[in-house]
Order: sequence, then structure tokens, then C-alpha cells
Amino acid sequence: MSAPTTQTAMYRTMHGQPEALRRLLEDGWQPAAAAAALLAPSARVSLVGIGTSFHAALVGAWLLRAAGLDARAVSSFDFALYPESFPLAEDDAVIVLAHTGVKRFSGEALGRANAAGATVLSVGSRTAEHPGSRLVLRTTERERSAAYTASHLAAMTVLAQVATELGERREAPGVAGFREALSGLPDLVAGLLAREEEIAPAAQEAVGRRVYAAGAGPNEATALELVIKAREAAHAHVDALALEQFLHGPMVAVNEGDLAVLVNAAGAAAERVAEVGAVLGAMGARLWVVGDAIAAVPDAGTFALPALPEALSPLTAVVPMQMLAYRMAALKGINPDTFRRDDPRYAAAFGLIAL
Repeated sequence: MSAPTTQTAMYRTMHGQPEALRRLLEDGWQPAAAAAALLAPSARVSLVGIGTSFHAALVGAWLLRAAGLDARAVSSFDFALYPESFPLAEDDAVIVLAHTGVKRFSGEALGRANAAGATVLSVGSRTAEHPGSRLVLRTTERERSAAYTASHLAAMTVLAQVATELGERREAPGVAGFREALSGLPDLVAGLLAREEEIAPAAQEAVGRRVYAAGAGPNEATALELVIKAREAAHAHVDALALEQFLHGPMVAVNEGDLAVLVNAAGAAAERVAEVGAVLGAMGARLWVVGDAIAAVPDAGTFALPALPEALSPLTAVVPMQMLAYRMAALKGINPDTFRRDDPRYAAAFGLIAL
């Protein structure tokens, strides 16, 4: 395995996730209950974020819908610049996800929501400042690596806690089993991280190949997160789409020998995921399945996941995506922590714009 080694911040942060989750599941239920009380009267909830935070918002919307709310994920850029497309009323709620603190469009989203009289909550690091938020749901210490891992998993976890509290109050069937599943999440994540060597064959194949990823339902966000992690950490060429979007056109770009990563968590979309896997196999693509094996492609690599309610499955499915991105960076000798700012040209280019 090439440098960077296990000394990188990304690696240490990934492997600190079980402990971070244990803290959240010890200390986070009271803030989750307070958030649930604030959200309960809302006619609609908008979860807004950018980048990895937008992917957490996508998953959070699935979780809050399971609890019985009308919830949607919106990029904070769109939410701030296109108010006519995302109208707000006083009985709406807005949850802004911003790990390090409020950047330009997250700040504008907070300001717009407050101006409309909506109930405003936020999700961020233990030190993030979110002016105008009535309640900040705290996640982890601010990450040192540019490739965020623990903060993303923690953001999804605190939103799952909020959904659990809210859904149980409403007796929503969609959150059945959530509390019990969350109680075991730290050990499940520790178990996944201990299987790091299972990632090595997929990482070897991913380096030097075209990589496509797809997932359905709440795991669309898992496939999209692989793109961000692999590009940030390993400067890799990875594309991802929602499963059915991928099938309807873009799939024709797949060639023999390309690597396809499919998220196949148990749930409503599993049969369709298997069908798409069979098509990819017939095209000659290499296949790596995160979740349940696909019988039609018996030679596919498979990274099995523990059984969870489908809406919670992104909380475990994202972990092998993180490990894959890290292993790709290691194989290429790329430091995953720097966001390429160690290259003067890229550092100067990024200095031309404010995030």
C-alpha cells in the first residue's frame, strides 16, 4: 500500500467513527427530542446543504418522511438563489446542514428562512456557529481532512435520532425498529471498518478504470457520496446516478472492463438493483456490490452489510465507500487530506472564489 499511510487524518477520522457514534447515542437523544418538538407542527421541512452535507440532507429527508413529515432535500445554493421555486411560510421548517460553519449559501439559506418566519434548525460540528438557528444538532469535532467522513455519518445519525423521536410520538410505522438499530450502530460500523482488507480488490480494480456507481431510494445518496469522496481523496474519475436514471440512457457508456459499484441494500428497490446488475454483467463490466449479493452475477465482488431498515441503510453503506476512496488514494500515492491545496496552482485557483 502506497503512501499516504494510516497516519492521515482521513484514515484516523474514519476509524474514530464508532466512538463518535457512541457519544451521539449517549448524549444526542435529548437534543433530538427537542428538535422533534420544534418540527412537529411543521407543514413541510426543507433540509438544505451543499456537497457531502447535501447528501446527508437527501438521507435526512427519507428519514423524516418515514416519521410522517413532508420533507424534501434542496441544495442551499438553489434554496438561496431561487426562492420562487422553494416558497416558505411561517408553518414551514428549515434544517441547514453545514459542518464547519455557515458558508455563503448556507448563510443565505438561514437568513431567508428566518426572514420568512420559518422554524430554523441546523446540523454542524461541535464548534460550528449557525447564526439564526434555534437549535444546532451537534455532530463531531471539526474534521482535519478535506475528505469528510465522520461528520457525514454523524449528521445522518442525528437526523435518524430526530426521526425516531418524532416518529415514535406520531406512532409512524416507518420508524419501526429505528431506536434498536441505532443502539447497535457503533458496533456495526466498527465491524465494517475491521473488514478493511476486503476493500483492497475493489480499490485495485477502481484505480485505472472508469468507475460508475448507482443506488436507489435512500442509497442514491450513498452512490453520490462515493463520487465526492473518491474525487476529493483520490482525484478519481467516478460517476454516479440514481439507479433508474443510470439505466435510462447513461448506462450505454459502460464498456467491458469498467467497474460498476451498486448499492444493494434490502428494501423496495432490491429486485431492480439485481436486474441492473445482470445487465452490467452481460455488458462485461466488473461489478462490486455493497450489500446483498446478486445471484445473476455470481463472480461479482460483494461487501455484505448488516441488516437494517432500508431508510437507515445509508448509515452503514457509506462506510465501505469511504474505505474505497481512501484505498484508492493510498494506491495512487495521494494525500486525501489536502483538497489539493498543497499544489500552489490549485491553492491559488481556489483563492479566487469564496465558499
